[in-house]
Amino acid sequence: MISSFNTGTKSAQIAHKIEDRILTKVYLAGDPLPSQQELADEFHASSRSVREAFKHLEAKGLVEISQGRRATVKSNNLDQFVASLSTSLISNHNTDKKLLLDLMQVRTTVEVSASRELSRSDLRGVLVKALDNLTSKMEALLPRLQAGESEAFVEWNSHDFTFHKTLIDSNDNVILTAIYENLSPMLYASMDKISNTFIELEKSTREHRYLVEALQNGQTDLAVALTLVHLTAIRGKLEAANV
Repeated sequence: MISSFNTGTKSAQIAHKIEDRILTKVYLAGDPLPSQQELADEFHASSRSVREAFKHLEAKGLVEISQGRRATVKSNNLDQFVASLSTSLISNHNTDKKLLLDLMQVRTTVEVSASRELSRSDLRGVLVKALDNLTSKMEALLPRLQAGESEAFVEWNSHDFTFHKTLIDSNDNVILTAIYENLSPMLYASMDKISNTFIELEKSTREHRYLVEALQNGQTDLAVALTLVHLTAIRGKLEAANV
């Protein structure tokens, strides 16, 4: 379990600076960190503040502390920390349904944020082109979906998953995105149990196209509204389903 940490303290400020250096690979995995005294001098802090910062970084899985040796960088990412948070999230929920709905809310938050930022991002052209290609593939599947081909449903779901993953990955909230991706298989496994008619998939495909067009045109408010409407409908189906 991750302990609470006062982000306003000197030790928290030191931990944040060192964490940033680790994540940006100024310090690489396996590298020894500067000594406690060197860091204390750099940050004009006490050795105790540096030790507390190290403990926080150790809890996040970024630093390894050994008695009588310098602390070393354990990892250049937060995968272990995210996995710990995800485990805690799962264990603190009474029912799978509650967890799934909470996770759907996280997905909505991340995708709405991504839609808002992407519509005015410098990388909009590249990302929107990828979303456009995926939507075109979904549109091309509609005749096969109408004919009831089971493989077409599998392909459509795959394109839909990649579409939303592309959108989510464009979000700049690294922690929130990582937490969602760590838990998303549980959500998608449950959503796979929800049956969709051809009419529903056709409607969903149109919604994807409308969103792509809004993003292409830089229509921020429309892109956000379309994302919210689309995901709210999915949440409604999840609430009504027996998962």
